[in-house]
Amino acid sequence: MSYLKNILPVWGLLLLFLVSSNRSLFANSFGPLDEKTGAPNEGTCANAGCHTGNDLNATGGSLMLTIPETYVPNEVYTIVVNLSRAGQSRWGFEMTALDADGARAGSFEIDSAANTQLSETSGKQYIKQTATGTAAGTKDAHSWEFKWTAPDADIGPITFYAAGNAANGDFVHIGGGDYIYTTQAESTPPVPVVVGINFTGDVAQTTMDAETGVTYTFQLTNQGNMTDTFTLEVSASAAATEAGLVGAISMEAVTLEAEAMQEVTLSVMGNASTSPGAYDIDVIAISGIDDQVRSSLLTTTTIASPPPPPTPWDVNDDGTVNVQDLVLVAGQFGQSGESLKGDINGDGTVNVLDLVLVSSHFGEDTSN
Repeated sequence: MSYLKNILPVWGLLLLFLVSSNRSLFANSFGPLDEKTGAPNEGTCANAGCHTGNDLNATGGSLMLTIPETYVPNEVYTIVVNLSRAGQSRWGFEMTALDADGARAGSFEIDSAANTQLSETSGKQYIKQTATGTAAGTKDAHSWEFKWTAPDADIGPITFYAAGNAANGDFVHIGGGDYIYTTQAESTPPVPVVVGINFTGDVAQTTMDAETGVTYTFQLTNQGNMTDTFTLEVSASAAATEAGLVGAISMEAVTLEAEAMQEVTLSVMGNASTSPGAYDIDVIAISGIDDQVRSSLLTTTTIASPPPPPTPWDVNDDGTVNVQDLVLVAGQFGQSGESLKGDINGDGTVNVLDLVLVSSHFGEDTSN
């Protein structure tokens, strides 16, 4: 009896040790401890003594994350964690998402197949496998898929930190049968879209030939931060339309990369009955990304009256053809050369023909 009394406490201690040991052996199959993702100020199961015997991120295996390259506040995204190593047959992982200050970023959601579970420590959220999620017996690789909801505001870059255990399933955590892998990936907020147009060029010209008209050259520059297709529209004023003036643009749409420039031309033409005057025609460039972003150039084309016909017989330009003009011609009579005011017909010599021309217009009013 004394023997049994002495041995029972020993067996009790052994039983307690085995229970505690088994609890240690099986605990991680139900999910790793928090703060083992390899994030800043966190370790992994490899350096925590949970799974030892192999180097962290040993050659021959990999842990890969599928996350959104950019995120939109409040949007829900599918996250995929893929762990692989040939010959392994049981799998585990843990992930957290943190902002630049190491604070929780967004929210994970467990999958419907009960392969994942959530936990929180130090204000950070973790998602990890369950016992079912270890996929015991699955050879060489395994993956987990679940949802993540982005924060409700732009908080800057978000980093996803993850650690995975490619295990052999023997429930012995020490001795080299398990391999721990870590990885991280960044998701950034989308770059704000900037839309801008710079539309410049000479906007005023004059011509006496309405049928030939004038041509304007403009420079269209995309001042946004992404490729944009600009629509070009021409709008003539009521007066221009009534006068028969039309504007023709060289291209109706222009696609430009950010900061790129394109020359476009506007031809403004009238017809034989177009009256002299100043006429407005507007050219408008409209962004294809945001049609409220526009730039316009108001052109003013002046159709000038033709100059009055020359009146060389009014030799002294006093507005009347009279005896004084005859006297001036007579004063140069017989002279030859250029720029002789008395050379009325422009043949290079002042002679009787010039006197005849002055006489034929005698008394004419040339002031109009």
